[in-house]
Amino acid sequence: TFKSITTGLFVVVFINLWVTYAETVIHASRLSLSVFQLTLMAVFLVLILVINPQLKRGSTRFMFTRPELMAIVAIGMVGSVVPASGITGFLVGVISTPFYFATPENSWADFYHPNLNSWMVPTQAEAVRGFFEGLRPGQQIPWSVWFIPLSWWATLIAAIFAVSASVMVILRRQWADNEKLAYPLVAVPENLIAGDQRFPDIFYTPLFWLGAAVPFSLLAWKSLSWFYPLLPILDVFPNAGKFYFTRYSPHIQIEPMNCFTIGFAYFANLQVLFSVWFFFLLHVVEGGIFNRIGYQIQTSSDSFSADPPTQAYQCFGALACLVIWRLWVARNHLLTVLETAMGRQPEDHREVLSYRTALIVLILGLIYVFYWLNSAGMDVVTAGLMIAAASVIYIGIARIVTEAGLVYAGATITPQAFAMDIRGTVGLSPQTLTAVALSYGLVDYMRGLFTPAVAHAVQIGDGLGANKRRLLFWICISILLGLLASVTFTLYLGYTHGAYNFPRFPFFSGDPKNVFRSTLVQMRTPQAADPNRLIFFGIGAGLMALLTFLRYRLSWWPLHPIGLALSSADNTAHLVMPVFIAWAAKSIIMKVGGVQLYQRAQPVFLGLIAGYTAGVVWCFVIDVIWFPGQGHMVHNW
Repeated sequence: TFKSITTGLFVVVFINLWVTYAETVIHASRLSLSVFQLTLMAVFLVLILVINPQLKRGSTRFMFTRPELMAIVAIGMVGSVVPASGITGFLVGVISTPFYFATPENSWADFYHPNLNSWMVPTQAEAVRGFFEGLRPGQQIPWSVWFIPLSWWATLIAAIFAVSASVMVILRRQWADNEKLAYPLVAVPENLIAGDQRFPDIFYTPLFWLGAAVPFSLLAWKSLSWFYPLLPILDVFPNAGKFYFTRYSPHIQIEPMNCFTIGFAYFANLQVLFSVWFFFLLHVVEGGIFNRIGYQIQTSSDSFSADPPTQAYQCFGALACLVIWRLWVARNHLLTVLETAMGRQPEDHREVLSYRTALIVLILGLIYVFYWLNSAGMDVVTAGLMIAAASVIYIGIARIVTEAGLVYAGATITPQAFAMDIRGTVGLSPQTLTAVALSYGLVDYMRGLFTPAVAHAVQIGDGLGANKRRLLFWICISILLGLLASVTFTLYLGYTHGAYNFPRFPFFSGDPKNVFRSTLVQMRTPQAADPNRLIFFGIGAGLMALLTFLRYRLSWWPLHPIGLALSSADNTAHLVMPVFIAWAAKSIIMKVGGVQLYQRAQPVFLGLIAGYTAGVVWCFVIDVIWFPGQGHMVHNW
């Protein structure tokens, strides 16, 4: 409806501005790392707890209905991917770095500048300097310097979104109807808005408020310690510390009270949750053995891929096998999609986009992405390898999130590192490697960029009624508005405060510089293709195939293979403790009281999400008022 569309677009713009301000100026918590973002949950809670009850008091025709609220969630999930660590931070950081940080010592001017065009990056040194160091009195922001490169990057982002949306529309019926995936991230807002009273039913449940009180009280207590240092600190939230089983083994991050992860994970399948923490423990054992015997191959080709490469490529092979197998399982459905697109079968009006349109958009989008990368200087083979690796990540992470309910999930190898490692950099031209370095502007920490959010949005669209086909159009508009808001605000803050004062992640002084440093190493000392990486890639794919076979053939087999693809990812060390807590709690509840007790306990875990969200927002408000520029990172993963 008009009301849900305008509200959804407003929410997206608001979140983009909020996240940008929080990370660049306040230096507070990182709010844009999850698929269902904490900022979106905060706005959603305000809608259902404050705004909608007030609208109900006036007239029920003004209130948001449940489909309208879910449409707002769908638009917000995709549109809030944009700011900071999603797109804007890396994109603006990467394209502004090669000229500002070029020095005679690092030789960037010799290796990079001849291959950089003004349609890809801002080339006026003085304009870029003003962005990093701030403008002098009387100077104006040179918007025109940024307009052309950012416009061309926006076309690439639009093409990637079009491809992502088309793939998720094509696969939705297979995943939701045929394979019955849980979509835990959709289940949470649906449960929060259930009921016909003034407030949703969940808010009349004491267990909800009990669950909410625990994380909010702990965060409120923590905020008091900022004013009264003598208060004892109950540091049970992120950044609490690392634990090593042995001096040789990989670490586990001690984050038992990451209630955001716990709450969403409760709605996932028990075997999936068990798989996540079980395979992480196997990763720790395997890593400890490799370290103990001194076996290792060269370190990762970039700073975004996981270390060590042995296990990172093993996980990436498992992810590739997962994607290929799920596509093979969906072969009958994909044939139906093709026949429907060709007019041989009646169209399925349940989808937010017709299959014919989805296929056409998919093909045209892939062609444009390939053309864009090639025009940027990337050779055909490297562009093909990167697109193939990105496809594995985009589809694989979307599949994992829809099945496992992990709000934080990422792949272990970037498409850029995969292309350089598999092909070798010996035969790659400087133009190709420069284009590879620039492509890190959309790396998004290997979270699949739009696909996990779009997968949930199209599933929400299944229940939106006759107007559902408007959804993708307005989601696309939300992305463009989010880009416009976050990029404009980022540039304004840079020229006002000096972008060099922005935090390291994902902005300028850290990862973007490392991108060009690591790529320059490949230019100066090119490497041949590494067969060891291919071997471990094959080992991972083989293990995934074996585990999948056992799961299909043996009804008693307890291991779900999905955890193998995540076990060595950087953020899995942060996820494993909360996932274990959710698995243990749900296992006990199901053993004691079955499905009935599971449903009765849901308010506790919904309360954990709501209370944790309120606590992080509380801490942010305190940082804005009393600690601007010196904020506290209470929420990081």
